[in-house]
Amino acid sequence: MSDLEVRKFFKFDEGDLAANRSGKLSASQKSKLESDEKGADQIIVGAGIFFLVIGVVVAYFVAGDVAAKLFSGTSLGSSDMLTLFLGAGLPLGLFGFFGIGAIRIGTSKLDNSVQSVEGRVKFVKVEKRIEDPTSEAFRYKMVQQYELRVGKHAFENVDEELLNLIEEGDTYAFYYTKQTKQILSCEFIAKGK
Repeated sequence: MSDLEVRKFFKFDEGDLAANRSGKLSASQKSKLESDEKGADQIIVGAGIFFLVIGVVVAYFVAGDVAAKLFSGTSLGSSDMLTLFLGAGLPLGLFGFFGIGAIRIGTSKLDNSVQSVEGRVKFVKVEKRIEDPTSEAFRYKMVQQYELRVGKHAFENVDEELLNLIEEGDTYAFYYTKQTKQILSCEFIAKGK
């Protein structure tokens, strides 16, 4: 329950806290967030390129002969037109949509502006339905997670260890990123009643 344990848990120091109080990221926080975002962006852009390549490959194997006829000037029959539309247009459109969408997401910047919330701390155990990649029969499973609620703001899926570090009912100020809601730092304000 000491400030030191809370700082270790969220990995921040006095300099980080001072910057967050003024609504800014510290140099180390900015560097870490940029590094994390860069790694995730590379994966997302790579997935987008993969989707585009898959679309082209599928279109080539399904409708490559028909496309060759079209470019050689040979007239196309109705079955050739259908093959061209379904075999090339559909995969290119579908995989292109996902590929371009992933690339756009991967190249966009997250809003990491510092937000703050102050209030009484409350831990709530919630049940969430998450995708289960290990199960063949059921695609989803129910899991229990903790939410950290501060005032009217909720931080989802907090580590259970935090329940031993922060006393429920105490008043804290939390500083977090706007878009991802990642907690940057926090400070004790008052003891609960």
